[in-house]
Amino acid sequence: MSILTNWGYTMPDISTLGSLLSLADFNTMTANKYSGDTRVQSALTAASQLVRDYAGWHIYPSAKCELDTTFFDRRVTRVNGDLLIQLPARYVTGVTEVLINGEAATQFVLQPNGILLVRACGYYSPYTPVKVTYTAGLSDGLNGTLQNVVLNRAVKSLSQSNGVQSETAGGVSISYSSTWMNDASGAGLSPTESAALAPYKVTGVF
Repeated sequence: MSILTNWGYTMPDISTLGSLLSLADFNTMTANKYSGDTRVQSALTAASQLVRDYAGWHIYPSAKCELDTTFFDRRVTRVNGDLLIQLPARYVTGVTEVLINGEAATQFVLQPNGILLVRACGYYSPYTPVKVTYTAGLSDGLNGTLQNVVLNRAVKSLSQSNGVQSETAGGVSISYSSTWMNDASGAGLSPTESAALAPYKVTGVF
């Protein structure tokens, strides 16, 4: 039971990433307007993946993660005898283990934004394996912004016919909603949604 994510790390304790907004919460937040609509769950799943891909990591839930890499990785920087490792997350709550060439490093300092400083690790070849086991992701109660973005995207998907605002037969005329067309910016997110997700977006060398 594990996930090899498309962001370059493994989540060993879970087999799937659920929606950032549950179906029950969606129905509550929309006053059951879409209750019974069979498209809702797929819309929530798609919107959640869109948010995660834009941010560059799983964001939620808080879960155990494993990064297997080498010194050759651009996320690993030598600073004299120390290592500076940029973990692929913006909210890291703890590091359980750091292994360099299979040996545990005991002197390290973590910053919650995913920067890990490993002290006095000495010299190794560029292809020396490095493994970091850590916990990352927002906990329940801290994911309100994510839920609102997913809600917004899902509602737009359910209420618009792929952006079609009007159409006529005979003369074959069709027009698109300007709002829907503008939403194509920001990796499929609107500018407002992208701004709301900016604090969760992984930046740096990835």
